[in-house]
Amino acid sequence: MPKLRHRNSQLRTALRTRWSNENVSEAREESSDNDYMDTAEIDFSDGIIADISDLVEMIKRNSGLKNLSVILYMTLRHFKVKCENIDTFLKDIGLMTCKTSHKWAQIFVKGGYEEYITENRGGKQADSFFDSFPEIEVEAKMFVLEQCSKKSAAFKTSDLVKFIDDKYYETIESVKQLVEPVRSESSCRLDLRRWGAKFVPNSQRPYFEGHERADVVKYREEFISYFLSRKNNYYTLTDDEQPMWNIPTKNPPTILLCHDESTFRSGEVSPKRWIFDEKRPFFSKGHGRSLMISDFIVLHPSGPFFQLNDNEYKKAIKKYKNLLDDTDVNYAERSATASVNVGVDGYFDNDTILAQFERLFQLMEFKDDYRNHVIEVLVDNARTHTSKQYSLFDFGKGIYTRCPVDKIQFIDENGATKSIDCYFECGPNKNKSKGLVEICKELDIKLHDKCKLHEIRDILSKHRAFQNVSKLEQLANKYKIKIIFSPKYHCECNPIEGLWCNMKLFVRQRSDQTFDKMIRLISDARAHFVDKKIALKLFRRFWRTLEAYAQGQTYTEVLQLYFSQLCRGTVKYHRKITNANLDA
Repeated sequence: MPKLRHRNSQLRTALRTRWSNENVSEAREESSDNDYMDTAEIDFSDGIIADISDLVEMIKRNSGLKNLSVILYMTLRHFKVKCENIDTFLKDIGLMTCKTSHKWAQIFVKGGYEEYITENRGGKQADSFFDSFPEIEVEAKMFVLEQCSKKSAAFKTSDLVKFIDDKYYETIESVKQLVEPVRSESSCRLDLRRWGAKFVPNSQRPYFEGHERADVVKYREEFISYFLSRKNNYYTLTDDEQPMWNIPTKNPPTILLCHDESTFRSGEVSPKRWIFDEKRPFFSKGHGRSLMISDFIVLHPSGPFFQLNDNEYKKAIKKYKNLLDDTDVNYAERSATASVNVGVDGYFDNDTILAQFERLFQLMEFKDDYRNHVIEVLVDNARTHTSKQYSLFDFGKGIYTRCPVDKIQFIDENGATKSIDCYFECGPNKNKSKGLVEICKELDIKLHDKCKLHEIRDILSKHRAFQNVSKLEQLANKYKIKIIFSPKYHCECNPIEGLWCNMKLFVRQRSDQTFDKMIRLISDARAHFVDKKIALKLFRRFWRTLEAYAQGQTYTEVLQLYFSQLCRGTVKYHRKITNANLDA
């Protein structure tokens, strides 16, 4: 170790003497500066600056100018000291300016650990503990990556501390005896940053920017063309300040129902979490005690919600006895509005959604206002809605391999319904599955002798037999109702999204974070939605959004229309719009 300079040696001796002579008083009930230390020997006014400068010079040799500047800057900002005063103080004691310190503080806080430590600093950055136990570092990295990739934000630095502690004693084949862990929590936090993790706000799940993807744009154009070409068949709204209903001018008149699910959560959720950019997890809708609601709003004067009256409901249950069956799903009275207590009753999976829609279709049959109307239901592209009865990947290649269905039904090029049995009905292979090779023969598709399974799947994917509709569409066809899927990544194309925005705002403004209070507020929020006639504005906005796209406006321009004319063009997608994005 190099010999200390004379000035530094004097300072160290003086400091050691100064603090050794200090008498720390016992804690007293009343708090003041004198309660914490004896200030009689030190003048903390301007004269102390020179002493601080000397001390800074000592620390800089080990910690570096940047580290010391940043920690002092962040500390002073924490105690709400004005930037002007901080800048003067930092300059007086020989540190970086306030502006430079803020820049490096921002890099560190935002997760730019590598950028922070490599700037103007060479040499090895690995920790001495991991020099001795590199295998523990590898396992710790894998553990952190797995934990940060989970939907729930349950991972904490203390979990890493425990993991390293356990691995250490396992490696040295010893039993833990010390109370303190082998690696402190503060060291583990730096490890996380060094490995590339960021400690960021625990926000909603990421909304992938696929709005301008070729297949999405193509479907969006078809979606818009379908509705605008048939606009006169729907119930629309006037452009007055108080919207009024326009009756369809073309036959057949069409009623559009819009469906979606949303989750209301109660209780505290961790405001920040550790994440890796390349392994950013989806947000878990089922985390905590939550209520998930699946609902419909109706573009019809009888709306905004679907419900039968007493006489209509009596007729419905007379024909469909199953409407009275008890299920894990809680249905609103005489309606198909459904809710489940997530984590207790279950979740809205595909089977639950199908059961809810069948209840809706059976009830709609007895809605007097819907007679002589075409019924269409708009749903989003979630997998719970688009799940199909079978997929090519569910079939095996040869005889007596996996097969998910007994028959394949499809409509050929001439509009005729065709059916193919997937199991042999007679012969030596009776009751055995046929496999894709035999199915190809029945479809008059010729395969070469050494055709592989992935090649067969590629060929069959273009055949109508395997371009099957979803289970939800099949169910709707049974009741002569049309299902329309909204474009992916385009929530603005489904009016019911506005219902959730309005209800959640209402609940948040009045919630005390208890589950029971939240349940009561959800009911009040629905009543508020109806009383304020918010649905009318949402329906009108839906048509305006479609027309804006048809006129060639971009996604950003449509968002400005859909959310606010004041929304800046820098906003990339609707979930990033906050008050900070709105110009005053």
